[in-house]
Amino acid sequence: MNSEGRKELAIKVAKMYYINGESQEKIAELTGMSRSNISRILKKCLDEGIVEITVHDTISVRMKLAHSIQTAFGLKEVIIVHSAPAPDRIYRNVGQSLSVYLMKILKDGMTLGVGRGRASYYIGRNLNNKQHILVDVVQLQGATSSTASLDEGAGMIYYLTSKLNGKGYVLNAPLMVKSKHTQQELMNSDLIAGILKKYHELDVAVFEIEKPNLYVNNRSAQDLLSKADILQLGEIGVSACVCGHYFTEKGKTCNVGIHDRVLAIPPELLKKVPYSIGISIGKFALSATLSILKAGLVNVLIIDENLATQIDIHLQSAGNSD
Repeated sequence: MNSEGRKELAIKVAKMYYINGESQEKIAELTGMSRSNISRILKKCLDEGIVEITVHDTISVRMKLAHSIQTAFGLKEVIIVHSAPAPDRIYRNVGQSLSVYLMKILKDGMTLGVGRGRASYYIGRNLNNKQHILVDVVQLQGATSSTASLDEGAGMIYYLTSKLNGKGYVLNAPLMVKSKHTQQELMNSDLIAGILKKYHELDVAVFEIEKPNLYVNNRSAQDLLSKADILQLGEIGVSACVCGHYFTEKGKTCNVGIHDRVLAIPPELLKKVPYSIGISIGKFALSATLSILKAGLVNVLIIDENLATQIDIHLQSAGNSD
């Protein structure tokens, strides 16, 4: 058999093995050759490049990228989840990964603080408390909706508490009120003062890093922000929002009076939580994420692949400009 004939035979054997999934014994039977001969042909296909094997190891790539981001910002942990076309699917991925992480760090007698958002709901759905630990759950920010929801407020706290066997502490107040005077009255009330004390006892805090939506005509996500508030936040260049508190691109809090009306955990307390876990998704969340990293509000970061890539590009660009 000439060289062309041998190559055609090798390709035929390779297709039968790698594409059709036939065993070497079956190929030997079909071609009338010995199994050892089939094995030699398959090895030769690899050696000569007739067959190339590619392993798409996305897990190792994510781990390497996570380590790079963790090192760059001095974080305890970076968890990267799969991206998806629909944000809700990404939040599902976040909930699955973060619920596993939480069950590794949560211990009996700890206190968990939780902000609003779909991620918190999916965390609750995926929590598997096999050890039957007892953990109290505290609401980190006032509810922003008057309707019952497992994304925020009492519904969310009850849902998580049912999985963690502890007590639930609900912040029965809106996220924002109309004046500092009203805020102070509520914070000093017996109903809320006890919740504020729990913020000093937090072992773990989980919250979303939000990109502010400062369109004057879009009030759905802004609640009690007035037109003047939105214009003022836009003028000072806010980049991120965490638990109702706004931050500039450099990670500085926006001291525009809005914070004096917010009913939520103060940023300075978030910085002191042993596990302060920030969730951020999407390639357009880069500026918000960098803002909160600069603010020092998180020591554990949960992001998706698209955002992780954007952060990596930013780090490379910053490194090249030095």
